[in-house]
Amino acid sequence: MRPRTSGNPSFLRPFWSQFAVPWVFSLGLLILLAVVRYYAVLGPQQARILFLIHCLFMWAMPFLFLTSQGRRQIGLSWPARPFRGFAFSVLAGAACGLAVFALGVALYGHSPDNWNLSIRDSFQIGQLRALMPPAAVFAVITLPAMILTPIGEEILFRGFIQQAFTLRFNIVFATWVNGLAFGLIHIHVHGLWRDAAGFHLRIVSGLVMVFALAGCSAVFTQCRLRSGSLFTAMAAHAACNLAMISAVYFRYAV
Repeated sequence: MRPRTSGNPSFLRPFWSQFAVPWVFSLGLLILLAVVRYYAVLGPQQARILFLIHCLFMWAMPFLFLTSQGRRQIGLSWPARPFRGFAFSVLAGAACGLAVFALGVALYGHSPDNWNLSIRDSFQIGQLRALMPPAAVFAVITLPAMILTPIGEEILFRGFIQQAFTLRFNIVFATWVNGLAFGLIHIHVHGLWRDAAGFHLRIVSGLVMVFALAGCSAVFTQCRLRSGSLFTAMAAHAACNLAMISAVYFRYAV
């Protein structure tokens, strides 16, 4: 039996291209990573380390699964105009973070449907303050959110998924797919949670947050496409997280 080819052998490494075409392969990775993330966040306390492992796995994906040409295709190269690309991306990302924060405040105020309050509660600020000064608490909260997830998620969504779906369909469809997937994988932040009584859903506000994050994803995608580099999307994502977390921290936690 002849092995299946990827339809674009220059994208996936030959070993992986035997199993699925790029867009199907990227969906398989997305499902695997989503399962690991949800278990890490919603499962037992000892599973939290899996979140770090799944982030590091996303960092390694281009070198595990893609050819050198595939890595260039997803944008793992320096932008031609770095100052312009990074400046635009940082400003656009910060605007996205503040817009998502403001939307939660405007729609839901101080009610439990405000995802900003869910984000605040996830920080476990009371425990951190008992161990370290306020500046260290802020650093512990913001630095991982500016490094771990922006790098890994941009590789997965604006890199792997965007390019794999563009190869099979088109840029517009790929942008919709990576945006909705990006929003849904964050549903554990607000729309789905677990406590001693079991699992709970906030369907309406959870979906509003998902679509708000999908809008941010579209901006990150534009940063990637304008510059030709995934690094500018990482910068936009990091700036978005910093702006949103800073707003949540200084509005609700100080």
